Amino acid sequence: MQNKDFFPDPKEKLDASDDFASFLQAEGGGDLAPLSRAPIQGAVKIAFWGLRLYIVAMLILVTIGFTRGMH
Repeated sequence: MQNKDFFPDPKEKLDASDDFASFLQAEGGGDLAPLSRAPIQGAVKIAFWGLRLYIVAMLILVTIGFTRGMH
């Protein structure tokens, strides 16, 4: 016999918002703090610029390959 907690009916829509609200209230949590975007700095910023340059270089190489490959 399957346990409904671990094998829910696929036709039944799961709504976890009530469960999460009760969990949050039981744990003493209040309103959730608003999230803000973390600033990108240091090595991460360098890595993102490197990825942008890599994408541009690959687009140029693909363009050259298509233009020279067509006869």
